[in-house]
Amino acid sequence: MEIKAFLQKAMLNEQEQVRDYQRFAQTTDDEKVKQAFYEFAESSGHTAAKIKDLLDQL
Repeated sequence: MEIKAFLQKAMLNEQEQVRDYQRFAQTTDDEKVKQAFYEFAESSGHTAAKIKDLLDQL
């Protein structure tokens, strides 16, 4: 697979993870779980941003 295509796919996957983690965090009443999933979403967001930076450099 071409590097650009792989990076685009990886970025979309990370962005989808952000949405999934946030959506789940909003549905749970367990504060510990909610906080963990918001942190997961933030981490995936940072990863997506780094991948976008790589794409922009190509």
